[in-house]
Amino acid sequence: MLRQSTRTFSTSFKPKFAKMTLIGTIGTDLQKQTTSTGKEYLKYAIAVNSRTKAGESVSWFNIACFSPNQIDFMERNLAKGSKIYLEAEAKNTSYEKEDGSKSFSLMLFQSNFEVIKYPKKQEE
Repeated sequence: MLRQSTRTFSTSFKPKFAKMTLIGTIGTDLQKQTTSTGKEYLKYAIAVNSRTKAGESVSWFNIACFSPNQIDFMERNLAKGSKIYLEAEAKNTSYEKEDGSKSFSLMLFQSNFEVIKYPKKQEE
């Protein structure tokens, strides 16, 4: 006689599988913005260099940071040219262009980062 078993799944832990880890250089100015609900976030782009047999290439990624502590640290210490190690959650969103066509955009939401190289100090 076969015994039927039931497997239960917990809803308390939701693993996040869409994660990215990058090492790159901040390639734009850090822009503080506010969502429609009033939450502040930091927006910037990171450039990731890679080498292949065909030569070097650069991939650009748009990043959004919502952590107040990380935003404060980044605004005080980082700028364009800083090299960082970044962990982010990836989300693919769709939107409609002005011509009515559908397009997709990959957005990375920063969860953790480490500074590899601070930006050069500007001479006064």
